[in-house]
Amino acid sequence: MAKWVKAKRMSVFTSNPYTGNPAWVVIGADDVKEDDLKLLANDLNPLSDTAFVLTETTHEADIYLRFFTGSGEINFSGHASIAAYFALSGENILNLKEPETTIRQRTKSGIQQVELRVKDNKVTRATMTLTKPNYLDIEIDPVQLSRILGISQHDLLSANLPFDIISTGYYDLIVPIKSLEMMRNLKPDFTFMNNFCVRLGIHGIIAFCMETFEPGDTVFMRHFAPVVGINEDPISGPAAGSTGCYLIRKNLIEPSNFSRIIVEQGYLQNRQGKVYVHVECSRDQIFRVKVGGNAVLTFTGYILMP
Repeated sequence: MAKWVKAKRMSVFTSNPYTGNPAWVVIGADDVKEDDLKLLANDLNPLSDTAFVLTETTHEADIYLRFFTGSGEINFSGHASIAAYFALSGENILNLKEPETTIRQRTKSGIQQVELRVKDNKVTRATMTLTKPNYLDIEIDPVQLSRILGISQHDLLSANLPFDIISTGYYDLIVPIKSLEMMRNLKPDFTFMNNFCVRLGIHGIIAFCMETFEPGDTVFMRHFAPVVGINEDPISGPAAGSTGCYLIRKNLIEPSNFSRIIVEQGYLQNRQGKVYVHVECSRDQIFRVKVGGNAVLTFTGYILMP
């Protein structure tokens, strides 16, 4: 029997409506079939992620989140997780305590710890712990990569930094680019990129530069993920986390016990946003990566489940 459930649309990793990365959050769909969750996610937003807030039935966590795109279920979504906690403000589902509340969330990727800044019973910042970075040692052909990104081989190599494949949730090839102008001029071949990523067993490609749009930010990045049906993701938390690890690993920023990195994304898509990356490390090892950000509500109402 069909029923009405609450749904909220959030702009994530931003405090400005209709910028950042959009995500839908659906509350109260516990007894809905999996095929119907996929159908609803595709109808709400076929190109990005929808978070379903479900009742946690174990003692391992405080909340259970599932994530769907128009293509099906994915194990984890950073921006949809952030969206969920801002959407749950005022819903009396979580016991929020000022100034900070720690939540354990269960997803298909396991248990993640989320730190919520709280004021007046509302979430003002959500920060989650990602998996420790993992690395793949695969040699990348710069001729092939330049064709994939639509950039000359000379410009591709002009940053004079190595490529790397890093995962803080899923594997991405990280490609340093010399300037914002070169970042603007990338013209990716997404069919070629998709085949390339599938062959390597990676999620997508991150291009970044140390030149930023706003003073005080650390890097600007673009994230391409045609493998999961998103040619260019406006903002990705795990991809920003992997980029932060690259910066530490390649000594582009001075490693410390706690490094705060501000990653700009979405600026070339009119969806400006920022991910706050916290990397905790010793001189030779990264032992914790966190990503955080804000979200703003742009719609609330009820939708009919199939």
